[in-house]
Amino acid sequence: MIFQKGYLNKSNRTSIIVKYGNPVDAIVKIMTCNRTPEDVFDFFQNVKKWESGGIITSVTKVDNDWWTCSTPAGKAKIKCIPDKESLILDHIFIVGDVTWNVYVRILANNKGSTTVWTFLKPDNLTSRQFQEQLKGFDLEIDGWKRRLENST
Repeated sequence: MIFQKGYLNKSNRTSIIVKYGNPVDAIVKIMTCNRTPEDVFDFFQNVKKWESGGIITSVTKVDNDWWTCSTPAGKAKIKCIPDKESLILDHIFIVGDVTWNVYVRILANNKGSTTVWTFLKPDNLTSRQFQEQLKGFDLEIDGWKRRLENST
């Protein structure tokens, strides 16, 4: 295994591990809202606010880098790897024996922003399982968008 460079914050650009081999399935999810990229970044950097998506619950910060939460698939751990200057908020999401490396980019879009999540299929999921696992993510996006657009 080799560390992928260029995706993480400036102080630690080698935290996400990738393997060389054939490309895996990818799913991209998008949220466009009327909040600035900086507002959206600040919102998602606080993992506790992810509860407003309506899927994960009991979010607790356990140390400087890691959070825990409850999900429909069981107890999970989350580590955000932020780069505010570049509006990158990659994260590692671990639930059971499945580790998700999630690549998040927040883009300026006129007076608002567009957030893009790219999910690469974890090795221990089939393509069908991968798609099934992400079905509820659109509901989370709807909840986050409502929370962002209705807050001041």
